[in-house]
Amino acid sequence: MSNYEEMATSAVRVPIWTGSGNFNAWSDKVMSTLQEKGCTIAIAFDLRKPMPENPYTKAFNATDFKTDGHAAAILKNALSDIHDGQFTNMTAFEIWAELKKLYSTQSADNMVNKIIDLFNFRMVPDNLDGHKFLVQFNFLRKKIDLTRLTCNNLINLILLASLNKHYEPVRTKFSKTPAAEISEADIFKFGSTLSDQMKAQAERDEKHAEITVAAAANTTRPVCKHCNHVGHTIDSCWT
Repeated sequence: MSNYEEMATSAVRVPIWTGSGNFNAWSDKVMSTLQEKGCTIAIAFDLRKPMPENPYTKAFNATDFKTDGHAAAILKNALSDIHDGQFTNMTAFEIWAELKKLYSTQSADNMVNKIIDLFNFRMVPDNLDGHKFLVQFNFLRKKIDLTRLTCNNLINLILLASLNKHYEPVRTKFSKTPAAEISEADIFKFGSTLSDQMKAQAERDEKHAEITVAAAANTTRPVCKHCNHVGHTIDSCWT
């Protein structure tokens, strides 16, 4: 069987990224194949309420309610013994139902919500290096049993998800290194390190908020309207 072969109408077969070669050409091929098969490019609907079945809604569910091809890839490969580059166009409800078979309803809900966050993720100025993406992926990795996947498969999952242009900084970290030279520890070290950094930043923000509240209550010392610090005014602010 060739690396690239069309299967049934419910699935798309694509070439697998091996860690070497032209990554951009590979990602373009995957994207065009997914688009040709009607994979949507966003998740923007209620994942836990399928439409009632009738001749009209049945057709609607089968087309408009398909998940993002990348999200389907993450889940199908995480729940499968073999990673072969096959994308199944599952509806959002089918994904939730599949997770519910293996986990509690609450856990399935949590995972689906994290998947929404992951694939609706957008880069913003304070997150240009993909911190939130890695934290979200690490959450899924802990919740979904990925122990059956090899290192190459884990890298493929990350690269497939990073086909979204907003994930390019994440993709770049892994696409320049041959898959065989990256370990699972290398991959998830990013997630835990960045998670710790985000936690530390949150603690700093919380401490600053406490200082601001204390300053507001202190009427004997000037409070800067620019940085909210006590002891100077906006006219002499250095920040």
